[in-house]
Amino acid sequence: MNNPIHLQALPEAGIVVIGVSGGPDSLCLLHLASQVRTLELIVAHFNHQLRPEAELEAGFVRRVAEGLGARFVTAAADVRLYAAQHSLSLEEAARTLRYRFLFAQARAVGASAVAVGHTADDQVETILMHFLRGAGLAGLKGMAARTLLAEFDPEIPLLRPILHLWRQDTEAYCRDHGLQPVLDPSNADETYFRNRLRHSLIPELEQYNPRFKKTLLRMGDALAGDHAALAEAVDSAWPQVVVKSGTGFTAFRSAGLQEIPAGLRRNIFRRAIESLRPNLRTLDFNTLERASAFVDSGPLSRQVDLTGGLYLQREGELIYLAALEADLPSAHWPLMEGLRELHIGGQVNLNANFHLSAVEVEPTAARDQALENGDPFTAWLDADLTGDLLTVRTRHSGDVFTPLGMNRQTVKMREFYIKVKIPRRARSGWPLVCAREQIAWVPGFRLAHPFRLTENTKRAVKLTLQAG
Repeated sequence: MNNPIHLQALPEAGIVVIGVSGGPDSLCLLHLASQVRTLELIVAHFNHQLRPEAELEAGFVRRVAEGLGARFVTAAADVRLYAAQHSLSLEEAARTLRYRFLFAQARAVGASAVAVGHTADDQVETILMHFLRGAGLAGLKGMAARTLLAEFDPEIPLLRPILHLWRQDTEAYCRDHGLQPVLDPSNADETYFRNRLRHSLIPELEQYNPRFKKTLLRMGDALAGDHAALAEAVDSAWPQVVVKSGTGFTAFRSAGLQEIPAGLRRNIFRRAIESLRPNLRTLDFNTLERASAFVDSGPLSRQVDLTGGLYLQREGELIYLAALEADLPSAHWPLMEGLRELHIGGQVNLNANFHLSAVEVEPTAARDQALENGDPFTAWLDADLTGDLLTVRTRHSGDVFTPLGMNRQTVKMREFYIKVKIPRRARSGWPLVCAREQIAWVPGFRLAHPFRLTENTKRAVKLTLQAG
């Protein structure tokens, strides 16, 4: 090696959990870190139970840790079984279980960080994998020397202290210091995607550009700066377009999303998707572009499936990004169950947040107010036609309705709900005010034509649906 070796991102003191497989990269990292006397190292080895020699490798790492005076911890799991149970590739299953173990150990001992032995070669392979899968800027920038993996721990960082070293550097370091790493034969198995890149694709690309790996690494470094600038733009736009975030969903203001550039919009969706599905590893450009296009598709486009059990749904002025299992908020709707009786001069509670009142008013003034009314949750009806007792209920099968202005023409309530765009999940609980078994008013939308005020109206009733 031409330059003195230094470690990136490691804290000056404290407890650090180091993931050690026994290969040259992690062994080099461990040996270098052990020279930082102000650090307390926890050597953590995870047995994936994929190869017969795995137990021997765990014993080897234990002896290395003891030789350095470091504490050793280990765990094992059947990665192949876990992959089958969760429909994951072996690589993804191994990563999930390994990091889960490392961060659990870090949390248990009060470590300030977890460190792993990723190298510049790993960085090149990662960037190339993301490129081939159609990743955006977030994937093409590669791995960071310090990052948070919220799906494993929201506070303890993951460090990659030798990300600037090439694999040949770690191998040379091991030779120079008399370290004898174990070699994993599965690293030559080209049934694994990463190994095919390492042993076949990258050497082929180096035939076109002998400095291909260094060129790709520089590109990743440059894009990391661009990504940081884009992240600031997302931070700035986020409160302007996000109305609410909850368990399993994020609600966006549709108009706000339409006002921002498509590139920024895609990255806002990326952040929201990653917050809902932090373990998702296949978020590509096409998924984000479909999300962005949905915003511009207009009100006729009501829902689109995305990825990882997530979907976009349009409801009025809002667009929800939601998980299939999410219970989307409905507190802003006057939904109800069962049946209520409403006397003129009284009121009823529809749910904990909304009530409906009925007040008899002077008919001439009521006609003038009805003509100027801009509140869809207030209506005036002919009290002689409604009678003094109204009922409030939800939709029944076969219900029909005669909207104001349609005289004797009726529409099915199912079709009316679709036409006025009542969200599908709200239809079964939407209140209907009925008079003498006929639907007289659909609050928020339309009065029934037969119960309107006319010049012949002698008694009028004002209905008001209010929150509070």
